[in-house]
Amino acid sequence: MNFLREDTPIGALLERFMDLILVNVFFVLGCIPIVTIGASFSAMYDVCMKLALHESVKIPSAFFASFTHNLKRGTLLFLITVAAGAFLLVDFRCAVLWDTSFQFFVQIVILSVAYFYVAVASHAFPALVYFQEPVLTTIRHSFFLSMRNGVFTVFIMVMDLLPFLMFLLMPAIFLRALLIWLSFGFALLAYLNSLHLVRLFDPERVKTVEAEADALLDEENSR
Repeated sequence: MNFLREDTPIGALLERFMDLILVNVFFVLGCIPIVTIGASFSAMYDVCMKLALHESVKIPSAFFASFTHNLKRGTLLFLITVAAGAFLLVDFRCAVLWDTSFQFFVQIVILSVAYFYVAVASHAFPALVYFQEPVLTTIRHSFFLSMRNGVFTVFIMVMDLLPFLMFLLMPAIFLRALLIWLSFGFALLAYLNSLHLVRLFDPERVKTVEAEADALLDEENSR
């Protein structure tokens, strides 16, 4: 069964799929204490971006090394994200119940702020581990990165919100697909996002990696 070898497209795809299953298992385990969700998110994106850059990664050691290294900053970023999200949710709830002539305007303003909130949150955890900056600097940096990212920001936002949207809008389907999320779903979304995020964060490095991969492929084809 030569088509299952690592140097074949199918073999490489299966190997990457197994990598994502392993990353997802560690991510889910890291989220069990609740307060470590931020560190687990950070570690998952750290490993997924390395995979997107075709780095040779020993997933268990890489995940837990990143988890430990980013525990404080990831947890702080998570708490800030949750607090800001809760504040916006309460504000929007109040705006819905507030019976005034400019109620609709207030709701539009809050929804606009929520868009920027989700855009920043979608880039913050990957940026935290890639640039290794302080949390507040990461948040500011993520804002400018997300605004520069154009339509891909919307794509990443939709990917990140997909589990929550499914849970809120289609709970029956979400529960049926729960095994998929627990097996590889979260890591798959993070990896798909990472394929673009590494181009946004470090385009020159991506060009170098792609050039090296093309050179290696040409060398193998010439044999």
